[in-house]
Amino acid sequence: MATEKLEALVDRVAASTPEDLKDRYRGVLLGVAAGNALGLPVEGRSRRAVERAYPGGVREVDVAERDRPWDDDLAQTVIVAEALLEERFTTGDLAARFVEWGRSNGRGMGHLTSEVLHELGRGTPPPDAARAVYERMGGTSSAGNGAVMRCAPVALRWRKSGASLIDAARASALVTHYDPLCEWSTVVMAVCVAIALAGQDVSHDELADAVDASEAPSEVGEAIRFVPGRGLRDLELDDPMDMGYTLNAMQVGLWSFTKALDFADTLVQVVDEGGDTDSNGAVAGAIMGARVGASRIPPHWLANVPDTDRLTELADGLYARGNSAA
Repeated sequence: MATEKLEALVDRVAASTPEDLKDRYRGVLLGVAAGNALGLPVEGRSRRAVERAYPGGVREVDVAERDRPWDDDLAQTVIVAEALLEERFTTGDLAARFVEWGRSNGRGMGHLTSEVLHELGRGTPPPDAARAVYERMGGTSSAGNGAVMRCAPVALRWRKSGASLIDAARASALVTHYDPLCEWSTVVMAVCVAIALAGQDVSHDELADAVDASEAPSEVGEAIRFVPGRGLRDLELDDPMDMGYTLNAMQVGLWSFTKALDFADTLVQVVDEGGDTDSNGAVAGAIMGARVGASRIPPHWLANVPDTDRLTELADGLYARGNSAA
């Protein structure tokens, strides 16, 4: 099986159960929320523009977020979590949930996702809807970060089964993002969240080797190998040509694995680099939340995120399902 090595990375840490595992579960969803919200005020700006507007760095979540609907990164993460808590996870159910969200809210939705949701709303099933849009768009314009930014709940549900985790990650991506770069960067992110939940570190070389042994495009392994020893500046997150690129978001998650266990400092560094700051913040927030737990996310950040009780409830539900015998 082409994904055996990737599955093994998850399976070998599945028995590791840190004492604070439940807090780590909560940290993943609350980390996505905090990172997403922190990055929203400077989304799309260059690093220099962020520095001019926030000389001391972006260090607070905008209080106005309390009264706003969830942005797309968090909203879609919640939708994935809710779908995974059903008796049976299906792409049809996930697609229907995305379509309903797009109609009722859709805040922050990217162009690619909007096009696919329109196709799904017309009755085209997944993954055919995403394939149709992919074929119309082509190139890097179809390799956005919309799938990788929302995939963390897959690791919460399937951290004990590498095969199930990878299958669900791929399926969740293909509902809206048909580009193989999106599919496999989503797999990498889900694997990394599972490893972080277990309190383990990731070997970038081993991860890249496992990806190379799969069906993933070679660019994914190359992007993984680029991260060790590099700083965020090297990722050029504010490059207008690559802003919102799925491999960049994946690299942000991998970079977060190399940092000290300081949630706030890591997230501030990510957001201050500019670019797709809300999505990069969401990805870094998921990894750091899995590493340090909800108890180490600044409470004053979470105070400005609406409905955090719902996020905690979802995390607890996934904890129960993800660590049961089933």
